[in-house]
Amino acid sequence: MTATAVPTSTPTPAPAVRDHRPTLSLRGLAVTAGGVLFAVGNALHPLEHDEAAHQAATWVTAHVTFGAGAVLIAAGAGALAARLARSRVATLGLSVLWVGLVLIPVGGYTEAYVAPAMHHGFAAVEQATLWFSVLAGTATLLGPLLIAVGALRSRLLPAPVAVSLLALPVGGVLGGALPVEGWGIIPGTVVFGLGIAAAGWMSRTPA
Repeated sequence: MTATAVPTSTPTPAPAVRDHRPTLSLRGLAVTAGGVLFAVGNALHPLEHDEAAHQAATWVTAHVTFGAGAVLIAAGAGALAARLARSRVATLGLSVLWVGLVLIPVGGYTEAYVAPAMHHGFAAVEQATLWFSVLAGTATLLGPLLIAVGALRSRLLPAPVAVSLLALPVGGVLGGALPVEGWGIIPGTVVFGLGIAAAGWMSRTPA
C-alpha cells in the first residue's frame, strides 16, 4: 500500500503596502523652497519693530512669507536628518531648530495681524508671552549653531553652506548690540535661509 501525497497550496503573498510618505527628493525640495521663502520674507521685513513698521506695505507679507518658509523647512526636515545622521551634534541641532521653526509662524502671524490692531497695547502681550519668545528665539539661534559645528566636523555639508547657517545666530546676537536691530538679524536670516535652501537641495539624494 502506497501513501498518497496530499497536495499543498501555495501561500498567497501578502499584498505590498504602499508607502505614502513623501520621498526624500520631495522633502529636500520642501526645505529648498522653505529656505528661499524664509530669506525673501526676512528681506522684506522693516529694519525696526515700531509703529511705522506696522504700517509698512511689506509688514504682513514679510511675516506670512517667512512663516510659510519656516513651516516648509520643518516639514522637509527628514531630508536634512538623513544627511546629518552621522553627527550627533548636527542631529541634535536639527531637532532644536525644528522646535524653533514650528514656533516661528505663531509669533510671526501674531506680529503681522495682532500688533497693528493693538498698537501700543501689544507690548503687554509681548510681556505676557515672554517665555514663548525666549523658547522660540533660543531654539532658532542654538539649532543652526549645532548643525554648523556638526556638519563642519563630520564634513556633511560643503563648508560655505555650513558656515552660512551661522549667520542666523551671529545676526541675532549682533542685532541686540547694533543701533538698529535689523542691521544684524535681517542679513543673518537671509543668509541662513539661502544656506538651508542649499542644504535642502543637496539632501534630495542620499549622502
